[in-house]
Amino acid sequence: QWNFPQGDRVSDGGVEEEILRPMLRILAIAGLISLSSPPLGAKEVADDASRSHERSEANLGLNIFGLSFHTNRDKEYNELNPGIGLRYTLWRPVPDWSVLGDSSIYYDSSRAWAKYLGVGAYYSLTSSWKVGVTIVYAQSESYNRGKPFFAAVPGLAFDYRPVVLNVVLLPSEDAASKVTGLAVFLTIPIK
Repeated sequence: QWNFPQGDRVSDGGVEEEILRPMLRILAIAGLISLSSPPLGAKEVADDASRSHERSEANLGLNIFGLSFHTNRDKEYNELNPGIGLRYTLWRPVPDWSVLGDSSIYYDSSRAWAKYLGVGAYYSLTSSWKVGVTIVYAQSESYNRGKPFFAAVPGLAFDYRPVVLNVVLLPSEDAASKVTGLAVFLTIPIK
């Protein structure tokens, strides 16, 4: 469990300051990391372009889960979420796009084992940053009363040498809930 400083509640729309501070820290860290990436639309040096292409050539990767950060701090979610899975790059239709498949199992935030299969598409914003969405078929006792379900899971990936840091939006528990939080996991190339 993460111990974030307790702050005063902000009255605009029920957003809590204690939620905003950690998220702003994450965004600040991501911003600092992005300084190592060329800006959007910048022409890369041929040598750097060939290195980034080599980085993305691995078709099979090992997903290692993780952490999660939740907006509702009152529910006492489990934010240490160990798990393992595989990611396979199925297709690269054009240079900046990748279609991938994911299969993973992890201990979720409500302390149940979650399993999912997914197919996603990611677009390369720069040689290091990718954004995309994965359509997952998942099952966990924590969601949908334990019945399998489909969900669209948006994500952001930072490719740093061979390791990829993935940050995804967690699916909402029901139609009334808004963003429940973020999950963080690594993908390490195998082949």
